Amino acid sequence: MTSGSQSYVVLGGTSCVAKALAERIRAAGGNLLLTTRDASSAAELAEQFSCETAVASADNSASIDGAVQWALERFGRIDGVVNCIGSVLLKPAHLTTDQEWHDTLSTNLTSSFFLIRAAVKAMRQGGGSIVLISSAAAQIGLANHEAIAAAKAGIMGLTLSAAATYAGRGIRVNSVAPGLVKSEMTRKLWDTESAAAASKQMHALGRLGEPDDIAKAIAWLLDSENNWITGQTISVDGGLSAVVPRTRV
Repeated sequence: MTSGSQSYVVLGGTSCVAKALAERIRAAGGNLLLTTRDASSAAELAEQFSCETAVASADNSASIDGAVQWALERFGRIDGVVNCIGSVLLKPAHLTTDQEWHDTLSTNLTSSFFLIRAAVKAMRQGGGSIVLISSAAAQIGLANHEAIAAAKAGIMGLTLSAAATYAGRGIRVNSVAPGLVKSEMTRKLWDTESAAAASKQMHALGRLGEPDDIAKAIAWLLDSENNWITGQTISVDGGLSAVVPRTRV
């Protein structure tokens, strides 16, 4: 990605993808603000990545506004923002509680809306790149994914509309749609031999995603060299959403 004095804000800094992205941003010499839900983890991130940190939560627009505004004042400009706040809920609709539904939408979709609203205020003079995270589950039908699929599909619609609204200001809005990525959040889907084998079978390339697979795609979308791309959801999913794997012969 573009090196030098580029400045970025990444929400959900404790996620595996955010950490992989932070490594790339800092290696390229970029300024970085990572947010997290509590002060103790913010301090750990600041030490790990030698970056700025702030406390912000998915359902608190004021905290997200404050983090973006602080970064603008601290760095002088913001070139890109990313929402790595997310959750996974695997339940059929009839077993999903009202609270689980609301929490899933809030964590994934509402946080993305709040970030766009904050970011465009900071970027409206100089433009920039906004990257959200959707999911392959929003593109194909996966059993027991009703709530998370709805939230992630909402992110795809939000990406399209915001890209249209803010293109005239030089603000690009895109999203990345991962398949199953190995992380603590998804551990129950791959931490046994049988679960891992079943999950790998669904991905045509025969393996699960690594955090850096997603971070590389996000970094590419953030890069100002790729400034003729907006309104896109890029699948980074080992073929899950588009390819039916065949038995090898």
